[in-house]
Amino acid sequence: MIKGIYRGGFRERKARIKLLMSAIVNFEKELLHALKADLNKPEAEAVLQEIYPLKKEAQHTISNLNRWMGKRHASTPLALIGTKYYVQAEPKGRVLIISPWNYPVMLTLRPLIGALAAGNSVVVKPSEHTPHVSLVLKNLLESIFTEELVKVELGGPEVAAKLTSSPFNHINFTGGTEIGRLVMKAAAEQLCSVTLELGGKSPTIIDKSANINNAARKIAWGKYMNAGQVCIAPDHLLIEKSIKTVFTEALLLRITKMYGEKPIESPDLGKIVNTTHYNRILSLIKDATQKGATLHVPGNTLEMGEERCKIAPCILTGCTLEMAIMQEEIFGPVLPVLTWETQEQVAETIMRNPYPLALYIFSSKSKNIAWFIENTQAGSTAINEVILQIANSALPFGGIQSSGMGRSGGRSSFESFSNLRSFAVQTLPFSFLFLTYPPFKALGLTFSRIARKWL
Repeated sequence: MIKGIYRGGFRERKARIKLLMSAIVNFEKELLHALKADLNKPEAEAVLQEIYPLKKEAQHTISNLNRWMGKRHASTPLALIGTKYYVQAEPKGRVLIISPWNYPVMLTLRPLIGALAAGNSVVVKPSEHTPHVSLVLKNLLESIFTEELVKVELGGPEVAAKLTSSPFNHINFTGGTEIGRLVMKAAAEQLCSVTLELGGKSPTIIDKSANINNAARKIAWGKYMNAGQVCIAPDHLLIEKSIKTVFTEALLLRITKMYGEKPIESPDLGKIVNTTHYNRILSLIKDATQKGATLHVPGNTLEMGEERCKIAPCILTGCTLEMAIMQEEIFGPVLPVLTWETQEQVAETIMRNPYPLALYIFSSKSKNIAWFIENTQAGSTAINEVILQIANSALPFGGIQSSGMGRSGGRSSFESFSNLRSFAVQTLPFSFLFLTYPPFKALGLTFSRIARKWL
């Protein structure tokens, strides 16, 4: 073992991932109960969005791991005949995973699969805001791995600060942008590489050619799952002005179909993680309505008090960029609506905020879609869909600048946790490069001119 590297061959790494998946199955009831206690997550939502993605990630990793671990041969330029080249993925060593509270199971164990696949030893720091889940995760991981391979550290910001100031070879952090800056600053002191999945205001563009019912169904699902506490949830709508009313009505109808006539009482609606976030979201709604926005709440009941921390799925129309709700990530079941008349207005609005983690486009016109893509930037984009870009392990997932750096999922996770070591190997006793060694004689000068021009 070198500096915490647990290398291991394909069989050993595969066995670790299989062991982890078996433990998830064995602890599934405890995980579901903990998710209910911390976030009031309905069982169906928890299984589909926390447990199932881990199964697919593990299957994808195991199916491809032998190839990812193998030599990746590179071509040999004519001038370098006599040598061969390849890349070998090696473990980075000791890595740290700091996970968030909104998907505390999936966003803790998904990167762990990548770290173990790459052959590292791992320290896991789950969120203190979901204490029941964090404790179950600790028990789960300690039941199958030694502390030398996977160690779980519980605690709050002070524990995270201590860990990030310790020597690691890579840090994988998922959370808010401001904390992400602190993680990156601490990592810089150690010259430690990082993967940061942060957040931001993910805009959703809807033009008049969009299929209204299709868009309303998918946006309502993507926005209000997990009570809106999803890093790539549609944060706000940019609706072409001529369809604002009809689309808003379709969206309100969809909310009722999903959560009933009184959504606040629905058992399928999760809660806000704690009173701090609960009060923050309510203050954003209050600020918007005081500045002229109109609040639409199916069932006419917005919230249930700090003890239950539930906020009903709702929409704010008549929003402006000056409102607080348009200046920070909402992370709650509130959907602001802005309107536009020209595509340039859409691009200008999006550029007013930091780079989004996700961008959604609903349109049936290829020309319009191409224009929006060409004139915006985002970590990921979905067209006439939401959320699904994170569900495919074959697709790299991540942000751009303030919404994150690096990529996760499948091979991207494996490579983030790996050192891609390059090799050059002599294959013949003679090489043209010998002609370039000093002293520089006529033959060497001739070869250098030929190489510059032709090779």
